[in-house]
Amino acid sequence: MFALSLPFSVSFFPLSGLIGGIVALIIGILILIFPRILNYLVGIGLIIFGILGILGGSWLMGILSLVFGIVVMIFPRILNYLIGAYLIIVGLWFIFTFGFAMVPLITGIIMLVLGIIVFIFPAIINVLIGIAFIIQGVFLIGHHFGWF
Repeated sequence: MFALSLPFSVSFFPLSGLIGGIVALIIGILILIFPRILNYLVGIGLIIFGILGILGGSWLMGILSLVFGIVVMIFPRILNYLIGAYLIIVGLWFIFTFGFAMVPLITGIIMLVLGIIVFIFPAIINVLIGIAFIIQGVFLIGHHFGWF
């Protein structure tokens, strides 16, 4: 069997490790500063997270992120609905995958609520997606350094 050895950890979940956290944090901040580039930043971010997830062995979330990223790049007008669905799926995944541990449970609930809000109020998607990426980035960086 061929084994891929990476210089960073991507085994916790698709957005794991220091690199995934930094990428999520940077994308979140850029979305809040430059909302016009939201579609492309989200698409690129999801593609990167999808590749990291696949390389880390989390095939389902990796492929889901990759597909959503490609679709957002091709059809930017449906971004709010795709991201709403993505946030709901990721929120549920956090809630049920990590055995109801406190930090993933809270993160999952936040992501789930953000996804529902995006479906109801699509006009505020820039702020919500920026915040979602920042939360995910902080969580991943903190996990990498063992803060929680």
